[in-house]
Amino acid sequence: MNYNHSTSYGRPMGKLMLTFFYALIVSGIGMFIGLLLPPVARIPLIILEVALLIGMLFLRKRTSIGYPLMYTFMLVSGATLQFSLSYYIASLGSAIVIQTVAVAVIAYAGLAIYATRTKEDFRFLRGFLFASLIGLVVLGLLQFIFPFGGSMEIFYSGFGLLIFMGYTLYDFNRMAKEGFDESEIPLMVVNIYLDLVNVIMFALRLVKSLTED
Repeated sequence: MNYNHSTSYGRPMGKLMLTFFYALIVSGIGMFIGLLLPPVARIPLIILEVALLIGMLFLRKRTSIGYPLMYTFMLVSGATLQFSLSYYIASLGSAIVIQTVAVAVIAYAGLAIYATRTKEDFRFLRGFLFASLIGLVVLGLLQFIFPFGGSMEIFYSGFGLLIFMGYTLYDFNRMAKEGFDESEIPLMVVNIYLDLVNVIMFALRLVKSLTED
């Protein structure tokens, strides 16, 4: 949906970023809850997380449902994220994890700001990013049959990191160029949140693969 940039961009974008900030707080609460949960809760939470995401895709236009679904997703996602972070802390140590997460967040923020403010149009990346994401998923499935190690693990981690850095650039640029309706905010918040989470996770995976090589 196209909107005039001068009349429609400012307020919706401001509301989206404020909602994103609130969503990150809810995700942080979810991470704290994750600390209190046993490891066996991880798989049920991942299933619930996927179900909530699917629900948002179908109900994204219904504001009365979209926002509660979004915040519930953030809470559950924060809990599952905590399990992943705990794994990397145990493997790499808290200092390296904190440094890696900080660099990933700074890179994400820099890309988001640049993509929002630049006159360049990165919407042409859509097809390439989607094809690359399919390739990443296929490689991920193959990993269950032929576990990666060494250079292949480094390649996979770096490939995933580049894809989601690309999606960060694409998603923020598309929102700035096309504009959006406020009813789309919950799903958009989830999109840019997942970009951030995947940038962090693949950065951690890359660091771990490099330290083990």
